[in-house]
Order: sequence, then C-alpha cells, then structure tokens
Amino acid sequence: MPNPFWRDGLIQPSLDTEVDAAIAEQLSILANDPQNAKAFFALGTLSNFRGQIEDAILYLNKAIELDPSAAAPHLNLGRIFAVQGNYQEAWKHARAAEALGANELVEMLERYPNLK
Repeated sequence: MPNPFWRDGLIQPSLDTEVDAAIAEQLSILANDPQNAKAFFALGTLSNFRGQIEDAILYLNKAIELDPSAAAPHLNLGRIFAVQGNYQEAWKHARAAEALGANELVEMLERYPNLK
C-alpha cells in the first residue's frame, strides 16, 4: 500500500494553498474591475479544478457574456459538459469555439461518433 504522506500531507495542501491564492487574486481583480472576462475565466478554470462544477459553469458563462470573442471559455465548458455526458451542450460549445478559431474540441468529439 502506498504511503499517502506525500500526496495528502505535502502535495495536496501546497496545491490548495496555490489555488486559494489564485482565487483570491482573481476576486481582487473583480473587486476593482467587475467586468473582467479573464478573471471570470480563471475562476471558472479554478472552480473546475476544485470539482466545483456548478460554479465553474457559472463563471465560464459569465466570461463568455463579457467577451463573446474568446474561445477558451467555450472550450472549457464543452469539456465539462462532455465529461458530464451532456453531449448536446458539449457540441454547442465546441462549435462556438470552432467559430472563434479553436477547433481542438470539435476534433476530440469527432473521434467518438457516438457522442453526437
């Protein structure tokens, strides 16, 4: 049985500290600039990393609302929905990202024809 010390006692607390600091930084940015799409995108990414999927979806949708020309929030949302098995939403965001010049999610989803 592996010793969980490194993961549970050392690595995970360090990661949590870094994520907490990154979240605090983005919230500080939003306190000064509540329309900052990049901060919402970052919060969505960090929330997804933490497993806070509902928050991630809300933050990423807000990033899209504030900057409709950004493909990255669509890519992240598409990946979240694909993992959830919500392929209709995954494809919607994949196509939106593709229209903005980012086709990697479409390419990924096309590898699995039963996901359409």
